[in-house]
Amino acid sequence: MNKELIDYGGVGFNFSKENGDFVVKAFGEEFEFKKLSEAKKYYDNINDEKAIWDRTGMPELLDCKVYKSN
Repeated sequence: MNKELIDYGGVGFNFSKENGDFVVKAFGEEFEFKKLSEAKKYYDNINDEKAIWDRTGMPELLDCKVYKSN
């Protein structure tokens, strides 16, 4: 049985610039990127609970997916 990932929150990707300090959190680890496109590509390929942050200025949650609870 596959668990369903649902949106948890975040401001989206429209306000972040391409170059900055981005982190993808998944699998209990953090993966750092300097380009938004590379961070988003990695993030989109994860089929597990995950979050992506823009830490360029004040840290901002861009997107987060969690498993739907029954």
